Amino acid sequence: MEDSNDPSDTVIAELMNPSVDRRLRDLPSLVVRSTSLVWEAARRELVVTAALQAVSSAALAAQLLIGRELLKYLLGLHAGEGLGGAVPDVLVLSGAVAVVSLANVVRFEYQQLLGELVSRHALERVIRVGSRVDLLSFESSQYHDRLRRAMFNASVRPLQLTTGVLSIIGSALGVLAIGATLLSIQPLLAVLAAVAIVPVWIMTLRAGRALYKFGFAQTARDRRRNYLEMLLTQKEAAKEVRGYELAGHLEATYRHLYELRIADLRTLIRGRMRQGVLGAVATSALSGGTLGFLIWLVASHRLSLASAGTAAGGLLLLGTQLQGLVSGVGALYESALFVQDFVSFLELGSATPAGVAPAGETFGDFTVLEADRVSFTYPTGTAPALSDVSMQIRRGDVVALVGENGSGKSTLAKILAGLYPPASGSVRWDGRDLGNVDPAELRSRTAVLFQDFVHFQMTALQNISMGRWQRIDDREGAELAARRAEADPFLRDLPSGYDTQLGPEFFGGVDLSGGQWQRMALARAFFRDAALVILDEPTASLDPRSEAQLFGAVRELYAGRSVLLITHRMASVRHADFIYVLDGGRVAEEGTHEGLMARGGLYSELFNLQASSFRE
Repeated sequence: MEDSNDPSDTVIAELMNPSVDRRLRDLPSLVVRSTSLVWEAARRELVVTAALQAVSSAALAAQLLIGRELLKYLLGLHAGEGLGGAVPDVLVLSGAVAVVSLANVVRFEYQQLLGELVSRHALERVIRVGSRVDLLSFESSQYHDRLRRAMFNASVRPLQLTTGVLSIIGSALGVLAIGATLLSIQPLLAVLAAVAIVPVWIMTLRAGRALYKFGFAQTARDRRRNYLEMLLTQKEAAKEVRGYELAGHLEATYRHLYELRIADLRTLIRGRMRQGVLGAVATSALSGGTLGFLIWLVASHRLSLASAGTAAGGLLLLGTQLQGLVSGVGALYESALFVQDFVSFLELGSATPAGVAPAGETFGDFTVLEADRVSFTYPTGTAPALSDVSMQIRRGDVVALVGENGSGKSTLAKILAGLYPPASGSVRWDGRDLGNVDPAELRSRTAVLFQDFVHFQMTALQNISMGRWQRIDDREGAELAARRAEADPFLRDLPSGYDTQLGPEFFGGVDLSGGQWQRMALARAFFRDAALVILDEPTASLDPRSEAQLFGAVRELYAGRSVLLITHRMASVRHADFIYVLDGGRVAEEGTHEGLMARGGLYSELFNLQASSFRE
């Protein structure tokens, strides 16, 4: 960028070099963020699931305490005594077991629902940011990497994230309940059991960090592999893939990229397995020491058999709960890619450029739209796409932009439409800098038809209504727009008329020709009913007769509106009110058709080249 204060610089900078390091001190903030995400998505389900966890943990502690009393009773029985006194304890113990079993069944089902709700919430937020982030971000490969990680992990990580959060909550409650029971029997046993799990805890954290780094490092390669997958399976590329016999070559490249991923994954798994074995061996040794200490307590008569049996059961249960706690932490660490990238990606959508007017503040249709010494360089560009460009569009005028490929025409159109911010210079709407205007307000007064327009796989009526979705029920207005774009005749001939599904991707869909799709896009521009209309190669797919009719009727069709017309068809711009000729990102010439032809410059040369090819 030429201007270091360009607001787009901030967006691009936020996409660069996110930290891939995760340390133990990050765990509290990670748990808070994760729990907050789950709470936002499904607070009722989270409360119910956590309550079931608490009930299950309390019932486990109750089993230990009742079991100790039952064991004391059984050990104190003398010959000839009945077991009637044990019946109440047995009933209560059976009830506690039933409560745990029932709570676990209900919790499992709620957990599935909870994961789905979190997934929906996460994907909706990622999509919201992705659909609103500055268009310039799409010119950065780093943005596409971040978007891929956010989308992929939003779809696959929420259940793991939810499981981790719930496992931590449930296991923590279980550890507290069982730990309190053990403390009442022999405090040192609880301490030793907690120490025994430390090696596994440490190895789990390391394994989580390793997985995060693996996922981060694979992003660009995975995105390239997915692109190849799209080329091999989607309609857009099917003709050339078959025409040039590319399938074998692309499949080999796809396979090679996948082999590289699997090779890296094997390395990761070997490392994680080594760490897991070390942690398991160390924990087993410490657990064995704890049991040895328990045996010593019994042998030295420092602990009764009843208390020892209860403590042994408690140690086993505590070990299970601690393992659950460690697994929860591990799940969160493995989900760190999702949590961190999800949160940081959402922050891209929360930033508002300084000086932008608040949403809802309106401004009227312009009398003069002016670009003043505008320059612009793409993030990946080595040279400016536009340099010191100045131009004017007056209300009701048809202004043409012409020039050779790469001269900057489409880039300038996007800047005038408020889709790109200029690196330097300004665009003013009746003297008001568009950099200080709410983008939504500006775009509501602009209709754009770019040469790579979208084929919406919707009904014909919905396709047109996308021009102003707030009026999606305005059938009469949509049909009027179709008539102005000369799309009405072929739309009425469709199986269900304007209600026909367009595009072959959905059942019953009808595909259109290139020229018919272009007329649909023109109808969208008409339906938008905006003060400024930008037409970028609007006749690229039309036949010569239709093209001539459209250009001849532009002034009538867009009466009272300002039109910026971008085209390579020099004969089509001769009736424009004013013509700007771009060359190498600069305004090389400007004037009317007659004046530019008389000057004998670049415009005249391009016009005569096209005219001579038709004459020949």
